[in-house]
Amino acid sequence: MFNKVKFFAIINLLWFLIACGSTNSEPLSIQFSSDSSKIIIKNINDASLYQLKTNLETDSAYQNVVSVLQTPSEDDSLSMEIVYPGDLTIIGDSLIYTPKNEFVRGKVYLIETMINTQFAKSEEIIKSQVGRQIKAQQKILKR
Repeated sequence: MFNKVKFFAIINLLWFLIACGSTNSEPLSIQFSSDSSKIIIKNINDASLYQLKTNLETDSAYQNVVSVLQTPSEDDSLSMEIVYPGDLTIIGDSLIYTPKNEFVRGKVYLIETMINTQFAKSEEIIKSQVGRQIKAQQKILKR
């Protein structure tokens, strides 16, 4: 009886490891467009892409999924990060962020998004290193 339970537990653990560890997804790609007038977010997982396509136009909260902040220069200790407002649109399988004002040449921008986020990766779950909150994806881009 104990051997059957042990065998069943091992099979379930193997299925869990295969299911959680064999994703074919690439990491989220956040880049400027070729003319640096927009930010393009690619490699969005299927579930997030579906949610964005169905809710982006109808639910205003989805416009806050991506935030862009203009960071102060390294020698400027007095100014703070400035929120850079813009609009989100879906084109194909990419999310496009179009700012209300043009990006300034030479400035650095911090992009934060909750797309493709998770509490922990499968190896972190096995090592019991699960966080208490979702970690936002961040990328720093210089225009």
